[in-house]
Amino acid sequence: MQFCASAGRSDALDQAFASLTIQDGQLTNDATSSFQTPHNSKESTPTPQTSKELSTIMLAMRKTREAIVATSRTDAFALRAYLFIIRATILTKHMESYHPALLHLLRNIHPSSALSSSEQHEFVGYYILDVACRQGDLAAAYELRNKYRYKDARVENVLQALVHDNWFMFWRVQRLVDGYQKRLMEWSNDNMRKHALKCLGKSYFSAEKTYIEKAAERDWEQLKIKDSVGWELNGEVVTIRRVKRK
Repeated sequence: MQFCASAGRSDALDQAFASLTIQDGQLTNDATSSFQTPHNSKESTPTPQTSKELSTIMLAMRKTREAIVATSRTDAFALRAYLFIIRATILTKHMESYHPALLHLLRNIHPSSALSSSEQHEFVGYYILDVACRQGDLAAAYELRNKYRYKDARVENVLQALVHDNWFMFWRVQRLVDGYQKRLMEWSNDNMRKHALKCLGKSYFSAEKTYIEKAAERDWEQLKIKDSVGWELNGEVVTIRRVKRK
């Protein structure tokens, strides 16, 4: 509670969670993905003490969730606890926590302690994005959209971008959505980036470096290191392929 209170504002607490990811059960700094709140507040770098506190909070949330399930609680406390847990673990991209929590919230808690219309819209949207972006099951995502009669222009644009491999629309929508939706969309980043690079490789002999960085949503040095891009950089122009002379 002291840690949450010391954050000052909710967006600062969101940043603290979003600055970490969980790998092999350990919280680590996420150096590859910066988190921006909807209000574009400044990003903060967690200290070792902050990381320790966040790790303690993650463990406490897991135990709280397990206790609620074990006691079959579906009251207001269970509802509020699950809302916080899901939001926090989405920001840390800890699928093992937020995915079962989402299912339990919508299938078990919501029928007894109903979510408000805005909360239901929010968490159904997270469920659809997780199925589409992390699981890659677009048919199931559309089935969920129809089941819940869900309507949201940005989520719809994400689904369309994934269906048509439209990397331009995908990156554009990712800059518009809130921090939680952005975090869920990041599960599809690598596949969308690979597709964008393949399109560039087949369509251009050369292109400006800034255009390639914008298309791939990654700077040139990171493209060379993480995506093994072997194109040649000459000044500000990238040679993608050369004309084959007969």
